[in-house]
Amino acid sequence: MNKSIEVIKNFLTDSQNADRLWESNTLVEIDWREYDEDVVNYFNKAIGNKISIRMEDNKKPYGNDIILIYKDKSMIIPYQEKMDRDTTIKSINEVIKDDFSIRLLVDSAEDDTFAFCVLPNEQWELLEKEFGGNNLNRYFIKVTPKIKMFDLQYDVVEYSRLKKVNLGASFFTIVSYLEIEKREKNLTEQRHKREIELKVYLQQKKEISSEKEQFISEYGLKLPETKSV
Repeated sequence: MNKSIEVIKNFLTDSQNADRLWESNTLVEIDWREYDEDVVNYFNKAIGNKISIRMEDNKKPYGNDIILIYKDKSMIIPYQEKMDRDTTIKSINEVIKDDFSIRLLVDSAEDDTFAFCVLPNEQWELLEKEFGGNNLNRYFIKVTPKIKMFDLQYDVVEYSRLKKVNLGASFFTIVSYLEIEKREKNLTEQRHKREIELKVYLQQKKEISSEKEQFISEYGLKLPETKSV
């Protein structure tokens, strides 16, 4: 992985010349049609085959469950009605998070094939110190439990609103923030319809507000000024 960090350093120094990054073995490229077991294998190879995989028959339509085993951790990938790439990648990241982190190359997120990079945590920290957190996050967005990737949808009007005051921000960064705002609006609607208790609403509202503040800070986003009445 030492070669990988050097390739990423070169890219962050001159992001206009991304050819070396794409031509290297640094990126893990995932097509939205990939089999999920293959997705696990791609990331496993990238970290030196440290994950063991076990399949378990669950009698569900989508087939066998995938169980990830890493060191003393074991987890079943929590699919719902069907297997999906987002759940697979987030689960891999979760099971290896003490040692490695997966990030999405944001410039790849406007195609059917997304490119990811997985590095030891200390190498991401070195990159953050050298190039700055906001600059690193601008190109490599963190894979978090709530992030949407392949199944991301967005409001064009809201995107344009944010893009006007964040001209240097990537498409995926802005849309990811809008996803947090969407969850906040849905929560408010649930409360207005009395679908959730006040205590639950206030707790979740606090968590989302904290998530928004952290995202704005980490990715250097600006919010449009609110017009006074």
